[in-house]
Amino acid sequence: MNRHIIAWTIAAVAVLGLAGCSGTPSTDESGPKTESSAPAVEQESDQSVADACTQAATQVQAATQSLSSLDVSAAAADPQGTVDTFSETVDAIGAAADSISNSEVKEAVGAIHEDFGAMRDLLSKVLIDQDTAAAAELSAVATDVQESTAAISELCGG
Repeated sequence: MNRHIIAWTIAAVAVLGLAGCSGTPSTDESGPKTESSAPAVEQESDQSVADACTQAATQVQAATQSLSSLDVSAAAADPQGTVDTFSETVDAIGAAADSISNSEVKEAVGAIHEDFGAMRDLLSKVLIDQDTAAAAELSAVATDVQESTAAISELCGG
């Protein structure tokens, strides 16, 4: 039973992590332009939303690439290695958030970072602490990840 819950948790975390950040925010600027269409002056002092979204998409996708290597059977044999892989992803998403100067996109990527951090903590509880009851938190964490990724997708026009 313990192995079954661990396997289910690893699979769910990997799928949620990849699904949450697999989309590329749209940088199509051919849509309707409104009164906030003065990026030429702002780009000198601040990053545009479109540029920040492109940067975020590139960095978050690179960060989450390692999640595809999570292996259920290896997780049982090397739970710390699995958590370490996920921690590297969380750290890379945090670095992506730190590197963005546009405040709106920075905040959105920061929310993804926090949610992935919560997912990593859940994974650690289940794999390392053997707290199988923590797997019940997966739904709430999954909802948080979906909400934060939906927010950046909406912000970036994707």
